[in-house]
Amino acid sequence: MANARELKNKIRSVSNTKKITRTMEMISTAKAVVCQKRIEQSQPYGDKLNEILKDLGGAGGDAESGEFPLLRKPESVRREALFVVTANRGLCGGYNTNVLKRAEQFIAEKKKEGIEVDVYILGKKGIARFRYLGMEVAGTYTQFEDKPTFEEAEEVFQPVIEKFENGEVDGVHVTFTHYESSSRQSPDLRQLLPIEVSEDSEGGGKDFILEPDPEMILGRLLPLSLKMQFFQALVEAAAGEQIARRIAMKNATDNAEDMAKTYTQLYNRTRQASITQEILEVIGGVEVMS
Repeated sequence: MANARELKNKIRSVSNTKKITRTMEMISTAKAVVCQKRIEQSQPYGDKLNEILKDLGGAGGDAESGEFPLLRKPESVRREALFVVTANRGLCGGYNTNVLKRAEQFIAEKKKEGIEVDVYILGKKGIARFRYLGMEVAGTYTQFEDKPTFEEAEEVFQPVIEKFENGEVDGVHVTFTHYESSSRQSPDLRQLLPIEVSEDSEGGGKDFILEPDPEMILGRLLPLSLKMQFFQALVEAAAGEQIARRIAMKNATDNAEDMAKTYTQLYNRTRQASITQEILEVIGGVEVMS
């Protein structure tokens, strides 16, 4: 059994660790609130933009004519692009692991179908994982933190849009942590390209009076909507990361408190036993002298 000095050092070490985890929990809580507000601000705009785009999909010309290459439906899929959104830092429970498992599963399924996948990884944890597996990636990015901007998202996503327009890739997906509520987040795989047009729009469902014309509106809405969806994925992932880190740090703090209590009880027992032993030795000495 450890002596009193060793137990006292352990108590001090656990207490210092608890202070760190408590601080990280508070920081993650504050950042999570900011991220949640950003989701609330961007989601209505992105959802409405996507809704309008799907409704106009059948009214703005023919994809086969080449006028809108973003609307093309590949007859055969040979290569796809996959964005994997992870964190730059750890200490966030299974946040990175869950997303990476989903990405690896998608890649394995596509390879079985004979489809090559160009992987673009966001976050140091994802980069480290693919490097460990020895898997090649098409691009890596580490500039995204808890406040990604639309400009940053556009800079990363625009080259892949152009690859789809040129026929270099036949599909684009993104896997990230989807924010459902403050108490629920889950890994998600979302298809961005090809664009899925609603059936109503092709069958003369909704009638729009458009000015100047559907073609010009679609030409602007198509890339904007795709970039907005990608940006929303980054914002949701940032919120999921902070919430996951808050939960992980809270659990670590609770465990540290339990350990401190256990070590304190052991210390008190050890100290009491030591005092009792000293008393017995004094009594024994007195008896010998008498």
